[in-house]
Amino acid sequence: MFDYKSAAEINRYQQMLRIEAGRNALDRINGKTKQLRQDGYVNLLNKYGTAQDNSTAYSYTPEGPVSDMDLTEMYQDGGLFSKIIDAPAEEAVKKGFETGVTDEKAEEYIQDTLAWLEWDESIATAIKWSRLYGGSIAVMMIDDGRGLDEPLDLGAVRGIEELRVYDRSIAIPDYNSIYRIEPPAEGGRNRYRHRFLQPEFYDVSSIYGSFRVHESRCLVFRNGKVPERSTMTQYRHWGIPEYIRIRKELREAITAPSYAVKMLEKCVQAIYGMKNLADLLSTDEGEDTVLRRLQVIDMARNFLNSIAIDADGETYDFKSMSLAGVKDIVETTFATISSVTNIPQTVLFGRSPAGENSTGEGDMENWYSYIERNQKVQVVPNLKYLLDIIVKAGMAQGYITEDPKPKLEMNPLWSLSEVEQANVDQVKANTAQVKAATAQMYVDMQVVGPEEVRRGLEKEGTFDIDTLLDDEPEDETWGLGPDAIYDPALQGTAENHQGRLTGAQGTSQPGQMNNNPTQQQNVADGDPTAEQGGGKLNGAGVIVVKDGYVLIGRRKSDFCPGTICGPGGHIEPGETSRQAAAREAREEFGITIDPADLILLGVDDTLPSEFGGTAFYLTTKFAGDPSCDEGEMTAAQFANAAELMERPEGLFPPFAASLNLLAQVLKNEG
Repeated sequence: MFDYKSAAEINRYQQMLRIEAGRNALDRINGKTKQLRQDGYVNLLNKYGTAQDNSTAYSYTPEGPVSDMDLTEMYQDGGLFSKIIDAPAEEAVKKGFETGVTDEKAEEYIQDTLAWLEWDESIATAIKWSRLYGGSIAVMMIDDGRGLDEPLDLGAVRGIEELRVYDRSIAIPDYNSIYRIEPPAEGGRNRYRHRFLQPEFYDVSSIYGSFRVHESRCLVFRNGKVPERSTMTQYRHWGIPEYIRIRKELREAITAPSYAVKMLEKCVQAIYGMKNLADLLSTDEGEDTVLRRLQVIDMARNFLNSIAIDADGETYDFKSMSLAGVKDIVETTFATISSVTNIPQTVLFGRSPAGENSTGEGDMENWYSYIERNQKVQVVPNLKYLLDIIVKAGMAQGYITEDPKPKLEMNPLWSLSEVEQANVDQVKANTAQVKAATAQMYVDMQVVGPEEVRRGLEKEGTFDIDTLLDDEPEDETWGLGPDAIYDPALQGTAENHQGRLTGAQGTSQPGQMNNNPTQQQNVADGDPTAEQGGGKLNGAGVIVVKDGYVLIGRRKSDFCPGTICGPGGHIEPGETSRQAAAREAREEFGITIDPADLILLGVDDTLPSEFGGTAFYLTTKFAGDPSCDEGEMTAAQFANAAELMERPEGLFPPFAASLNLLAQVLKNEG
C-alpha cells in the first residue's frame, strides 16, 4: 500500500505505470515474455511484479547430454564419482544369500556352481554398469543344445559355464520386438503376453566380438525407469545413468573443498607501504623500481624470515581474512551429495558422524533400506532365475535327484557386535520371563490350562515339543530310564513278549489297559498275580488319598511345566516299581510310604514312547505333611479327583492315565 499525500505524487505514480505498460508492450512485440499477474500487486521499490523481479529471473534449462565415453572417463578418473557408482553395488552382494535348500548334496552343487560362476563379482559388476550407463545385461553361457540367439530350452539344460556382463552402450535392444504383442510364428505358448515393451533380442557389439542373444539367456539390470516423454531415447528401455541425476551436486561437492584450499592460501595477505608510490609509478623507471623492491622484500621474507624496510615512509603488514562459514558450506555440499545419492557420509567419505545433530544410526538405517530396495528390484529376481537354471543343470548331471525348489533370501545387511547381540538376547530373555510369569499366573488362577498355554507357544514358534522331548533329562520324565528293570513281583510267570500284560484271569493286549472285571477284582484284592507284566517297564507312580482327596502339585521342570501331577518318576537301576513310587513320594512331596502299603492298580503301556510303560499304585497310608521342596514340584495340596478329570488338558499325561485307571478299577469294583 502507498500513502499518497499530494496530487503530484499520484501523477508521478501513474506516469511510472504508463512507462511500465509501454515496456511490456515492447517486450511482446520483440517476442519476449513476461509473467502475467492477475492479482494487481506491483511494487516499484523492490521491483516485485516487474521485469526486474529477481524472484522470477530463474528458470530451468536442461544441461547437455553426456556421452558414454565421458561417463567412462569420469568413472576411471573420478574418485568420488566411482565410489558413488561402486558402493551400492558391492553392498548389495556383500553378505550373500541363503538358498533354503535342505538337501546337502544339492546345496553343495549349487554353491560350487555359484562359486565357479563368480556370481557375486558378476552381479556387482552388472549393477555398477547399470548405475554408470543406465543398464546392463549378464549373458548366461548355457549348454542346452541351442544357439545364443534361440530361446532357452529349460528342459534340455545340461550345464552353465560362464556369466559375461555387458553395459548398455554395448548391448543394444532389438527395438523391432519391443512393441510386439502377438505370439511367435512357431512355438506353443504366448511368450510376449507379459513381455510387452521388453525386447526379444539384444545385439552385443563388444571389442572382442559381436553377437545376438535371446532375452531368455540374459539377466537384465536397469537403473530405474524413464518417463515415456523423455527426450533421451537411448535410456528409455533402460534407466537414467546416475551421473545425470547428480551432476550438479557432484560438481559442487568436488569443487567446494578445492575452493576452500584456495581461500586458505589467500586468507593472509601481505601489504607493503611505499612512500610516494603514486609519484614513483608516474615516471618511466618507476614501475621497475617498485617491482625490484617487492622482489627483494619477498625474497628476504622467504629466505631470512625477516625483511628490512626504510624507516622513513615504508611499512609492511599482514591482513587476515575470516574463514567463518567456509566449513559450513563444505559440509552442506557433502550433505547434499549424500542426500541425492542415498549414500551416507560415513560410507561416502569414510568418516564418523560428528556434532550434536549427527544421525549416524539413522543414516545407516536409511542406507540399508536403500540397498534392500535395490536387492529386491535387481538382485533377487535375477538370482532366482539363475538358481532355477543351476538346479536344472544339476538334475541333468545327476548331482540333484529332485527339484529342491530354492527359496532365496538375502542375508541381513546389518551385523550386530557381540555386545549388541548380548543386549538383544537379554531383552528377549527378559520378555520371555515376563510372558512365562504371566502365563503361570493365569494357570494358577485357572483362567487357562497348561495345554492352552503350550498351544499358544507352539503357534508363536517358541515351543518345540519334539526338540524338548529329545533333549529332556531322564530325571525330568516318568519313564525314560534305559536301565529300568521289572519289579520282580511284576515278572512272576508273565509272558515277556511285545508289551503284553497278563493277569490271573485275563489278558491285556498291546496298547490296551486290562478292563476285565475279574482282573480288576484281583487287583483290588492285591493278588500278586495281578502284578504280572511283560515288556519294558520304565516308570512308577502312586495316587495318595486322604479323606477322599488325592495329593497333587504343579510341575516346575522344563518338561510339561505347570501341569498337575502326583508323586511319580522313572525307575532307577536296582529298584522295584514299588520302591521307585515310594521314593518319588518322599523326594517330591516329603512324605514317607512303606512300599508294602502300596496297592497295584495296573500297568499302562499305552502312554507315548517318551514315558514308556508305567506301574500305578494306590495308598492311603503315609507319614508326614506333604510339602514340595520347590525343585520339581510346587503347591502341594489335596484335590477332588473328579474335578481334576473334568479338565484333563491340564494334567500331566501319566498322572491323567493313573486317574483313569483308578476310575476303571472303582467302576469294576462297584
